[in-house]
Parts: sequence; C-alpha cells; structure tokens
Amino acid sequence: MVLVVLVVLLAGPWPAHGQAHAAQPARPQGASRPVFGIAYPGLFRDTPPKLSQVMHDARALGVTYIREQLSWASIEPTRGRYDWGPFDRVVTAVAANGLSLLVILDFTPAWARAPGCLSMACPPAVPAQFAAFARLAAQRYSRQGVHDWEIWNEPNTSEFWKPVANPATYSQLAELTARALRTVDRHALVISGGLAPAADQDGNMAPVRYLSQLCADGALGVVDAVGIHPYSYPVLPDYPAPWNAWAQMNDQPVSERTVIDGCGYPHKPIWITEYGAPTNGPGPAASAENPDLRAHPNHVTPQLQADMATEAIQITYRSAWIGALFWYSGIDQGTMVAQPSNFFGLRRADGMPKPAWSALRHAIEAGP
Repeated sequence: MVLVVLVVLLAGPWPAHGQAHAAQPARPQGASRPVFGIAYPGLFRDTPPKLSQVMHDARALGVTYIREQLSWASIEPTRGRYDWGPFDRVVTAVAANGLSLLVILDFTPAWARAPGCLSMACPPAVPAQFAAFARLAAQRYSRQGVHDWEIWNEPNTSEFWKPVANPATYSQLAELTARALRTVDRHALVISGGLAPAADQDGNMAPVRYLSQLCADGALGVVDAVGIHPYSYPVLPDYPAPWNAWAQMNDQPVSERTVIDGCGYPHKPIWITEYGAPTNGPGPAASAENPDLRAHPNHVTPQLQADMATEAIQITYRSAWIGALFWYSGIDQGTMVAQPSNFFGLRRADGMPKPAWSALRHAIEAGP
C-alpha cells in the first residue's frame, strides 16, 4: 500500500541536526475537524473521464484532499530529462475542483541508485539528488496550490526501502528534502513517510522502533506531522490487542504517540496517510460477527469494511492528536482474487459503490 499548517521560512541558517524548525501544529489544539482524504493509486495514468469521476467522488464524499504519488523514477527516468505532463493533469484537475493534494515523493530512477540495486524502491545513492528533485517539484506545483508533501511511502519495510529498512539513511533523506521544499515554498507542510504495520523481521522494522530511531537521528524535528498506516483488518480500529496497528498509535504503554511525545514534540500530530481494508482475496472473509482470527483472514466482508470506515472517522474526529485520515483507496485496482491488494476500494473495479462509500460519507458529514 501503498495515501493545515503554515511553515515560516527561516531567515537564519537551517536548524542544527535534531533541532525542530518553527511551525504551527498541523491540527491546532481544540480544532474539531481534521483533514480527510482519499488515496487513488495511479491517478496520473487515468483518462480525463476517469479523472473527472474521481473529482466528483471526492466532492461527494466530503473529503478535501486526494493523495497521489509523484515518482521521481517516472518524472526523470533519464538524468536531466523530465516528463511532468501526466502529473500536471492531476494537479490541474485537483485545483479546478477546489481540492488539495497530498503528494508522495518517492522511487529512484536507475541512474540515481547505488550500483547493483535494481528496484525503484532502492533509496537514492546521493540523497541530495532526491532533494533537488523535490525542490523542482515544489517550484513547479506550489504556485498551483500544492503545499503538502509526504517523503516516501512505508520506508520501514523492505518492500519500499531496499534491501532493508534503514532509519538512519531515511533520516538523512528527510532532512535534506524538507529543507529543499521549504527553500522554495514557505507554506510547505512536510510529513514523514507513512509507516506500515510491520514486524521486526524480513528486513522490516516495527513502527515504534523505527520512530524511536528517527527521534534519535533528529528526523522528527524536521517534519510537521508523522505519517502512519494503522491498518487494523480483520478487526475494527478499537479492537483491544497489542498487534492491532491502530491501537499501536496511542493505546499501548509504549506507542507511536509516546515516542513522539517523549522526543519532545507533544503537539506534533499523526497523519494517517493510509487506512482501509480489502473486501476480497483467497479464503473466507472476516466479518464483524466472526473475525475468526485463528484462520488469519486476509480480507473482510463489505459490511465490515463499512463499519471500519465509520469507526475510523469517528475516532479521528475525537482524537485531537490525529491531524488527518486518508482512506485507501477510492476504487479497486483489479479483479484478480489472488491479490487482496486489488480490493481496498470504496468502489468495485466496475465502478459500483460498496457499503463503505456511503458509510464514509455519512461519518464525515456527521462530524464530531
């Protein structure tokens, strides 16, 4: 899986390593309404009619943001030669519909990877080159109202940060990129890459451990919000279990929230830049009545997905430390049942809405 504060441009030198820049909270204390958004993977590849449908859905759902990936590997596959056109269309459509865009900056072109690293998910061999790309993106799009940037996606996993998760190298990338963004856009809002609910195995790092290292390396001081992907399926967000990624945000003795607070940033919000659940896949689906956790279900019934949407919105409204929630995703990415990742959408691949579509809309409308 892949998913507002004004930041003042500092007149003096950039803060020392680990020192926070001057910023307002991304969700002011006491504010009743967080940011709500929808992730649409691959939106830049969509035709104009599909783009129009996405914008219509976003407005109808009551969200104000769309989250989309800006892949360095796609924009600059050959060094010095850029193809901004597909993403330009997304930015234009979002702005024309009065919405905002959360941009994920990630993926390394072949020419910028370390020798022998063959995947786009390899971090850049020279982090300053990635920061330079981010600066160009901010120069291009800030004038069109794009100010919200998420640095990488799920960097605590070996799937998205190869060969293994490395918070030290990510911290360096985040610091350079945040600085680059703010040099050209004083309104830039910088969010750390949303962390997946991974365990400490197979090259992955658990979010709490990863955040602790980001704190030690100073990276939490250069972002305005901390990105988290607290997928809880096959259970509801409030299911009381230590393995529930939603509960790991704030409902455990050592949680992501306690790490952030203990690092000296009690007012720094968590942005949930992905949350959702698949409604199809191999084997039986989990339901609210029978989650059957012993069977390790990899998907849920459409009704349980709807219940999860309702509860996630309700909890977000009443949790002042959550600055945003982005539902993953707007529409199913395919129909191959062997891949549960195809089925996170609020709509099926044929466009038919699932119960979660109305559930999400009603929960947002209902408010706190």
